Amino acid sequence: MKKLTLIFVIIFSNVAFGNKIDELKTDKDVEDFIKTVAPKFIKKVWKDFDYGNFRIVPTDSIYTNLKCQKIFNQSDINNWKKVDINNDGLTDLLFIPHYYGYSQYAIIDQGSNNFKLTRFIIDFAICEYVKPIKVKDKNELQIRKVNLPFDFDDNIEKYIKIDTLTYKFNSFIELNDKVIIDNKIKSIEVKTDYCYGTCPVFKLTINKNGLAEFDGIEFTKFRGKSINQFDPKNVAEIFDLLNYIEIKKLKDYYEVNYTDASTATLHIIFEDGSIKKIKDYGLSGTYGLSALYSKLTKLATETEWK
Repeated sequence: MKKLTLIFVIIFSNVAFGNKIDELKTDKDVEDFIKTVAPKFIKKVWKDFDYGNFRIVPTDSIYTNLKCQKIFNQSDINNWKKVDINNDGLTDLLFIPHYYGYSQYAIIDQGSNNFKLTRFIIDFAICEYVKPIKVKDKNELQIRKVNLPFDFDDNIEKYIKIDTLTYKFNSFIELNDKVIIDNKIKSIEVKTDYCYGTCPVFKLTINKNGLAEFDGIEFTKFRGKSINQFDPKNVAEIFDLLNYIEIKKLKDYYEVNYTDASTATLHIIFEDGSIKKIKDYGLSGTYGLSALYSKLTKLATETEWK
């Protein structure tokens, strides 16, 4: 009787708590599911302006409207695709909605009916895209980026960069398949400045044992200077991320090709006294850096400073 009860519990648990993404079959299923994960997509704009109404459209329609036939292969484009992106045994969702134009998102199943929505930093108008690939029997994402400078010309193909993204540190970052070297980082400092809007403006310094100094300048919950002790696990993850993205090898300056963005300035201080400085206008120099800024901004804006 105990064995039968156990079998029943296992079967019932799989039915009740199974992966919802596995059950998706139609475009309507996918659209409805995405709206439960991200209610922001439910909001309707005025009826005569359909551009901002979220919807999943057929793949053929996406391919035709992008006008990238000479660059895209049609097989590269899927309006949605189920794939275990982070190789944890749970099915995730990669999708292209029409929402103020086309872009690409992923929903990661984190288990226990928890899902995380991520938007990729791409621009379909210039034929960028993300697609699943296999790397050493693991699922990863190939990203096709077009890095346009301010003074770019019409030959977009010369600005194309193909890279591979992996899901680590709870973020999509560039895959590093080499042996990770400990760069012996002593501390990290980030300063952000103003943008056209309400971007948080602050300075945050964290040393390797978790002691943090904060100066909230504008658009932060806490204004002024404060000191706090962070959880060593959170700090270790940030320092591990810095080593994984090979912070020493990154460029010293990045910029987006539009205006009114915020700038992040990093100072990474190493135990040997050397310093790596990175200035990033737009906070999107690399996916690894974007993940770093996101984690640092969360610590800066969500910590209960006193």
